Order: sequence, then structure tokens, then C-alpha cells
Amino acid sequence: MSTVVQLEYVGDLAPYDEEEAGLAEAGASLTVVRAADGDALVAAAGDADVIWVEWTPHLTRDVLERLPQLGLAIRWGVGYEQIDVTAATELGIAVANAPAYCTEDVAEHAMALLLAVSRQVVYRDRQGQQGLWRHGPARQRRLAGSTVGVVGLGRIGSHVAKVAAAFGATVLGYDPVVRNPSVRQVGFEELLASSDFVSVHVPLTPETHHLFDADSLALMRPDAALVNTSRGGVVSQAALVAALDAGRLGAAALDVFEQEPLPADNPLRGRDNVILTPHEGANSPQSGRDLRRAVYGATVEWLRTGWTDAIVNPQVRPHARVAR
Repeated sequence: MSTVVQLEYVGDLAPYDEEEAGLAEAGASLTVVRAADGDALVAAAGDADVIWVEWTPHLTRDVLERLPQLGLAIRWGVGYEQIDVTAATELGIAVANAPAYCTEDVAEHAMALLLAVSRQVVYRDRQGQQGLWRHGPARQRRLAGSTVGVVGLGRIGSHVAKVAAAFGATVLGYDPVVRNPSVRQVGFEELLASSDFVSVHVPLTPETHHLFDADSLALMRPDAALVNTSRGGVVSQAALVAALDAGRLGAAALDVFEQEPLPADNPLRGRDNVILTPHEGANSPQSGRDLRRAVYGATVEWLRTGWTDAIVNPQVRPHARVAR
């Protein structure tokens, strides 16, 4: 019988009654473990055929090399940067994710942050809670007629572009790989220089790490706003703080951070022109159900056929490990 191991991070996915029943029909059993590091993971899941991973521990080369039965590592989510895909491919391990489960949710969250910035919703709410009324200058902006730059035109970025256009904004897009005929695509530098709002929707890779650094932020308009709902590492926090301090950037709205949870003394806190949410853009009851179906469905498909379209390293196929 094949073994599927769920590495619990926060424990809010349990119970797994439906998954256990379905896996049993596919000839597999489910084991739920908590592992603080790679050594604990190997000790608890050394004979796993499939591992479901949330956030930690990371599946590094060292860890993967000590999992001789592992054939599929699947991430609960879209990003999979905590899995060493290069090492997995070399070892014959398929890596999969759930690429489409939260498209609408993250896009809506990005638009909510963008609108909150443009209409000063959070700032004015803070004043209202303190008993102030129209205190200080009004800096609301109309989204209609503004320019929204979307960096990354995958599922989420394309949905943001569609919604922003529906609000009457002029939409520019940048993506070196994806072509979206409904969006006017321009170079990265042109997008930054031309946009009133920039919304970020790229995966975290070596190429996108600190894509927004001091140089790229300097290209943005001094009254522009940066919205990031992708991954914290795409934006250099030090460069962002410096740009905000110097008045070279108007505002930022962030759902993701280089360090999570965000420390209480983080310099992004306590600013009137910064909105912070705790990496929850993907959350909703609907997306949770979609995620469970995606992870479970990809696992069962792999157990039964040795493959699934959710695999992100298709080059592993000629030498991929198979379930017992």
C-alpha cells in the first residue's frame, strides 16, 4: 500500500475524512505528522510515496535525498519555492501544486488593497476610530482614468487586469513569458514609469527575487502605489522602506513579506500610507474547498496513473519514481 504523508503546519486542514476514504480506494493510506525540521520530517515520513506540504519544513536537497520512496511532493498552494525542484527532478521526484484554486480570491484581494489605497479607506477608518472627521488633506484618487500596471500575467494577474479595466482604468502588463492579447504589454521599466498603481503577481524565483529593488522603485512615480500579493521576496523590504521614507513612493499595500509573521517592530508598521494584511489573500471557504479537491485529485491521479497535470517539473517524467 502506498503512503501519503501530510505535513501539518497550522493544523487547520483537519479532519481528512474524505481524503482518507478516497485514498483508501486508490490503495493508499494517509498519515498526518508535524515536523519542525528536515531531520524530524525524514524520521516521520521516511517511507512516504507522497508528501503534502504546507509551509514548513522545506524539502531541501538534503531532505529529499533521504526520502528514497518519495515519488510526489505536492504543495498546498500555488507557490512551491520551499521545494528544491532541481534536486527533486534529478532524484526522480515529481513536484506538483494547486495553480488555480485561489485565482479569484487573490485577484479580489489585490483589488481591495488597490481600492483601499486609492480611496484612503484604511487611513480614514483609523481617523474615524479615533474620533477625527476629515482630518488632514484628502488624497483620494479616482481609479477610472488611472493607469494600473500588472506585473505577471498568469491566472491571477490577468484577472486583476480584467477587473481593473472594468473600473475604467488603463491597464498595462508586463510578463516576459506569458502573452495576453487583451492587455497592452510593455517593458518593465515603461510600466513602472507610466503606472499610478502597480500590482505584483509573479512567482518567487531566483530571477524575480528583489525584482523590486532600489533601482526599479526609483522608476516609479513619487505618488504611485505598490500592491504586492505574490511573495514577499519579490520586493526588497529595505528598498521599499527607503523609498517610502524619502517620499519617492506614495504608498504600499502588502499581503506578503520577506519575513512572516511580520515582527512587531517591523519598519513597515505604523505608517499612514502603508496597508498590511497577514498573507491571507487566498483565503475563503470556496478557495479552501477548491484547494482540497486539487491536492487530493492530483494525488489520486498520480497514484493510479503515475502522472498528473499538476506536476510543475514535467522533465522528470522519463525517470520518475512510481507509487508502490
